[in-house]
Amino acid sequence: MGFITIDNLNSINAELSNYCNAACPMCSRYDWDLNLVKDKTNNAYTSLDDIKNKIGIKVIRQLQRFASCGVYGDGATNPECLEIFEFIRKNNKSVYLELSSNGGTRSTGFWRDLARIGVHVVFAIDGLEDTNHLYRRNVQWQKVLDNAKAFIDAGGEATWKFMRFLHNEKQVEEARELSKKIGFKEFHVMNSERWKDYDQSGNFRDITELEVDDYVLRKPTSNTENQLPIRTNNVDDIDTAEIICKSCSRNNFEIYLQANGNVSPCCWLGDLDLHEAKRLISDNREVNIHHKDLESILEGSFFKSLERGINGQSTADRLQTCYLTCGKF
Repeated sequence: MGFITIDNLNSINAELSNYCNAACPMCSRYDWDLNLVKDKTNNAYTSLDDIKNKIGIKVIRQLQRFASCGVYGDGATNPECLEIFEFIRKNNKSVYLELSSNGGTRSTGFWRDLARIGVHVVFAIDGLEDTNHLYRRNVQWQKVLDNAKAFIDAGGEATWKFMRFLHNEKQVEEARELSKKIGFKEFHVMNSERWKDYDQSGNFRDITELEVDDYVLRKPTSNTENQLPIRTNNVDDIDTAEIICKSCSRNNFEIYLQANGNVSPCCWLGDLDLHEAKRLISDNREVNIHHKDLESILEGSFFKSLERGINGQSTADRLQTCYLTCGKF
């Protein structure tokens, strides 16, 4: 299996911002010691200059997809969000552009401009007026609705992504009908693991409810039409299992660009400071576009180690995350 190179790179998922206007329980920003969501980041943003000069025109022109779905933040909060998408569209007329957002930030004019550029938006809306805020905390329902309508009315194509919990599962069909009325192109119901806790080793503790602040997240009673695979902690065959990396399969060669400039193959390996992948890197500057050019990063020791681990050439370089996320069970 070939791996990601500067010549075959055709997809970028960029964390345009690691700041978020929301405070969702079980987010990566959650601090279990303080039992609250706090800002663990330095409010870093991928800048227009990063896209122009660190990624570069050559790569921009060969992309088939450019998306923003970050680990920590909401890309819409990036002050240069519009300028970045506009620059990419100007230099690549056919590239698919996508932004994932809770929809609760910026003005309606911002969302109309996104539609004009031709960005597909995935709105994360987990309920209706009386429930969306139970998970998407600090997000105002009417603002989300106004922004979504402004985007769609301006010609934008939108997807409504509904994450199901016990408190909102009976609203799925009502939300689906509302999405049709507003003009959403697609409506997806997703399973979540956000009612599960982690033990000190980072493994899931399979529980049916999780108390967060003054609210309890509970597992829904029914299945969803777009059920995500449930990961397990069984790693008995980690050294021998086949791994089909989603970032370099089916003619897809993708990188994840973190807001601080770090580069990895995917968002699962996104925060290198907190991740097991850290053991494959002697210095974060080796994989950071502010210190090395992108081609050198992709040809460097970190990506070579990942390639050996994924292809089964080196068990020492094989990561549990790659196995659990992309391994064949």
